[in-house]
Amino acid sequence: MAKMKTNEERKAELEALTEQMGKQIDSYFESPEKIREHLQFLGKFHQYSMRNAVLIESQFPGAVAVGSYPFWEKQGAQVQKGERGIKVFVPNPVTYALHEDEWVSLSKAPKPIKEGVKQGRIPSRKMMYFKIGHVFEYTQTDAREKGIEVSDIFKRYHRDGGLENEQDIRDALTTLADARNVTLLEDPLDEIGTAKGCYYPELHAIALNPRNTSIEDVSVLIHELAHAELHNQERNFERDQPLTAPEKEFQAEMVAYVVSHQLGFPTDDFSPSYLAGWTKDKELLDKEKLLQEVHQTSATFLEHIETHLEKVNTLEQEKEQTPLEYLEKLNRGMGTGWEKANLNLYERVHSIQSVFPEEIENYLNAKATLETNLKVDRIDEPLMYIHDKGFGFQSFGVANNHDFSEDTIVAYTVALPGKSLISGHFDPERTVHPLHDFEKNKRLEKPILKSLEDRWHDILLEKEKKSLSRTAMFNIERLI
Repeated sequence: MAKMKTNEERKAELEALTEQMGKQIDSYFESPEKIREHLQFLGKFHQYSMRNAVLIESQFPGAVAVGSYPFWEKQGAQVQKGERGIKVFVPNPVTYALHEDEWVSLSKAPKPIKEGVKQGRIPSRKMMYFKIGHVFEYTQTDAREKGIEVSDIFKRYHRDGGLENEQDIRDALTTLADARNVTLLEDPLDEIGTAKGCYYPELHAIALNPRNTSIEDVSVLIHELAHAELHNQERNFERDQPLTAPEKEFQAEMVAYVVSHQLGFPTDDFSPSYLAGWTKDKELLDKEKLLQEVHQTSATFLEHIETHLEKVNTLEQEKEQTPLEYLEKLNRGMGTGWEKANLNLYERVHSIQSVFPEEIENYLNAKATLETNLKVDRIDEPLMYIHDKGFGFQSFGVANNHDFSEDTIVAYTVALPGKSLISGHFDPERTVHPLHDFEKNKRLEKPILKSLEDRWHDILLEKEKKSLSRTAMFNIERLI
């Protein structure tokens, strides 16, 4: 059994690791080539803190993907015998409780103190400490021999290459700007010459040079978004010391390089020309803070883009699935026994909503298609299917005119000419009919909504005319 380390030994090990990290950071600023190599590495490890990314790089140059021992076991891979772990900092929060005017570790406190903290009667506070943990690189495991790819484990869809999914990445950057309330202007406010783009802090707006190529637009937009993230007016106000123009440009250029390289876009024009000037006579803390902000911003951007690409990838896969394949996949995801359980519509919808809320519409679309044998390409008027009513698809006005007051839940699927199926569900106590649901949730464009309203009103008028006709006939019969 391994001998337990003393507190002094642990402290010395942490200090040595911190010193190693400091030397590694200093080495990056020796040449443009070294900073370039580090930025490439940062892109691959944006899920880790900047400090841990630095430590991984210093101990295992060229690492592609890392995980803890239990992580690799969970993926079905084993760490090879004799492999040494890569040391990283692991957060170790410790809770303290106030006991007899002293802060004591909650784990060692008497039971009454623990109960008092739990009930909120005794003050407590958390302190963050770090301990040393170990991770292992992909090549230190038998994952390759078992045919487990890095992209399968980490879902790096963008690794297929940026040039092929350029439009998807542009869309992701647009949503990134929207999420940060950054306005993307159609044109610069004035002539910007050979500059590829610009950020207007007062307007929190970005403009790209209309002379750019589409590929240039991607890396330039990332650069300008980095300015918007790191150098907006609020962020500038929070800084103890303002950044110089070269420092701002260097940060934005580094973020653009990390993200562009990781997405597979050309990075030949990357220029760390500001490196020598502003790093001269700078303390290590200045350099670490610089890299920290670059790392955090790059990580945020990449996570947003990857999430967007994953959604696009999922949608593309679903388009290729038949409704039956989709339902079989959903049934597997819901667990054994779910499909065989004799659930009513209300129970089925709410079961799916509790596990896969984003799959409700896909489920209803697939269910409607299978149950009615709908041929989407043959639709020439708006149709609607009310689930579990036994009517099949009907003209929208007729289906919308059913009495739903006695139903526990109403689920519907609408088929419009030249459009994808639209499904939804509602509680009849709060919503009168499907058209009302569309109006409340603003799910349709106004012209389409107006067209559906007209079709329903036609049915109401027709029903009213028949009612008046029958009344007149009864009156005639009474006269006879």
